Amino acid sequence: MKRDETPLEAGQDSGRSEATAGEPPAEEGNVAKRPTYYPLWENAITVAGIYLAIGAVILLLTFGLFSLVSPAKNPYVDIIGYLIVPTILALGVALMPVGILIKSLRLHRRDPSFKVAIRFPRFDLGDPQQRKVVKTVVAGGLLLLPIVGVSSYHGYHFTDSTEFCAYTCHAVMQPEATTYHVSSHARVSCAECHIGSGASWFVKSKLSGVRQVLAVIRDSYHRPIPPAIEHLRPARETCEQCHWPKKFFGAQLRSVTYFASDEENSRHDVRMLVNTGGADTTTGRKEGIHSHMLLQGKIEYIATDEKLQDIPWVRWVDDLGEEKIYRSDGVPCDAPPPDGQRRDTDCMDCHNRPAHKFLSPNKAVDHFLEAGRIDTTLPFIKRQAVSVLTKEYPDAETARLQIVNGIIEFYRRTYPDRYARDTASVRGAADAVAQIYRENFFPYMNVDWRTYPDNVGHFESPGCFRCHDGKHVNQYGVSISHECDVCHTFLNPVDDPSGRVLLAEGKFNHPVELVGVHATLRCDRCHTGVASPAPTCAGCHSDVESLYAASADAFRRFAVEPSVMHGTVDCDGCHNLSTPLSLETMNSACLDCHDEDHDGLLKEWADTVTGQMAGARSAMAGLEESVVGKTSKEAGAARKWLAENRPVLTAIEKANPLHNPEAAGTILETLTDEATGLADGLQQPVADQAPATRP
Repeated sequence: MKRDETPLEAGQDSGRSEATAGEPPAEEGNVAKRPTYYPLWENAITVAGIYLAIGAVILLLTFGLFSLVSPAKNPYVDIIGYLIVPTILALGVALMPVGILIKSLRLHRRDPSFKVAIRFPRFDLGDPQQRKVVKTVVAGGLLLLPIVGVSSYHGYHFTDSTEFCAYTCHAVMQPEATTYHVSSHARVSCAECHIGSGASWFVKSKLSGVRQVLAVIRDSYHRPIPPAIEHLRPARETCEQCHWPKKFFGAQLRSVTYFASDEENSRHDVRMLVNTGGADTTTGRKEGIHSHMLLQGKIEYIATDEKLQDIPWVRWVDDLGEEKIYRSDGVPCDAPPPDGQRRDTDCMDCHNRPAHKFLSPNKAVDHFLEAGRIDTTLPFIKRQAVSVLTKEYPDAETARLQIVNGIIEFYRRTYPDRYARDTASVRGAADAVAQIYRENFFPYMNVDWRTYPDNVGHFESPGCFRCHDGKHVNQYGVSISHECDVCHTFLNPVDDPSGRVLLAEGKFNHPVELVGVHATLRCDRCHTGVASPAPTCAGCHSDVESLYAASADAFRRFAVEPSVMHGTVDCDGCHNLSTPLSLETMNSACLDCHDEDHDGLLKEWADTVTGQMAGARSAMAGLEESVVGKTSKEAGAARKWLAENRPVLTAIEKANPLHNPEAAGTILETLTDEATGLADGLQQPVADQAPATRP
């Protein structure tokens, strides 16, 4: 706003930045025109900055008083007090000079004769007006500096707090926050593991945090959140500040309890010594897991997947500098390494879920049964609990209601007398199972026990067997061992007539005898986190049984019959698990019952079904090519047929057509004929229609 003012006399200078309009010297006899002064602070931006700063100071004082009278922590209030309000204050202070600069530039563009003149104040504390100004400035500064300093200090620490990391983005971080509070690291702050000490990683984490905040605002974050191991600080700079593998020694006793899915919820205990070991001779012998994994030389590997579960290449440099390369991909050890993520092995490659474990239904129910949270005398409670936990639910509240009602209704309907007598136990078990779901299942983020494999052990995830599978062989023909006694010493119970509990070292005793190829399978191939399969062939190989008995829903429309041997010949009648599986060994089993006229019959069946399978694949591939780019009704019908019958072909492939060659042949020939007919119909040209003529 333009304003004519009389220049201040000496001693009355306010010290404001002003713009002056210069005038040429007056001619002789004329009166000189006084310059025009424009106070630069009188602009919308600077005034807004002043009001923002004043308002922020008032809010900070209010927040400080609120914190004194309300000691309970609230992450959202803390965000406002420690982050948003100080930011507003800094923004207000920054706007003041910006407004002055913009106004001066605007005045200069309007009239180049305008000049900015900064008139420095003439201090005279004898002047009452100046004393008043100085008192106001000093008092404001003394009040403002502590407020900004304290809020900045607390803001810095608040951004490193668990409240900030876990609860400000409640829905996004709910899975991690929930499992963190029930973990053994619940008293370790998020920043101690994810950031550590030092300025460089602090800055790096905050820059990454800005990207994450923007993703939350735009609702563009991943569901589930990808594992953080690729971006974590090396474990030697975080984990080993408290856990020092070199100082570990000896073996650790571990007892694991499992409950069967039978009516009695039969208990099964496994006791073992885990050979942790170490490499400091002042505390123990140089041996064990940590010795060879972390302390002797250097181990690195390449993983070909994002979750670091497929590891075809391992390199070990021992203490003497000798390099050994182990490969499981069938490529010579001296060939170039495969493409993938290369990592130096540290704590996080095995202990990858130290504070965020999502337990499987099977393991979580076992824990609650062992801890007495669920009554073990309730019949079939293990089976029912795992069953309701493995169903799909749209949200957590629906899951809670259906889990509780499902368990209560099972006992009310199946065991009415027991339910009437032990209603409290049934309802307590139902509530406990609902708690298991609440702590391990998060539908909104698509998170459960299958989302993030746990590499400690090898029960429900590949874990140790990613490398210790016996298939990684080095240049000298030596493989990475997969024998149990490399890491474990099992303590098996010994029958004692006196009733004492005796234990003896020995091999692992599996509850079900494993013979042949089954004894070499990884644990996670059968133990998937749900109820353990029935200890029968059909318990694991349900797909084979569905073809053998022609019982699959996908086979119903083909009107096929069970195999002629179904019901009379069990699996072990053809399969000798003690010998390698091949047509020759199976053919010799056939000749135990059939005469020599049947010699070679199995190979004929194999050749026949192989040709039929190839024909069905080819016909379906041709049909898929025929519908590309077509939008006709016939093309839509063909796409629908493909969607319905691809699973049929997959089921036959998975079950092996030889388990019912008659049924498999009928289905495959039908699929071939139908696919060929649909493809031929799509290839027929559409007759050109003559344009209609008006009479």
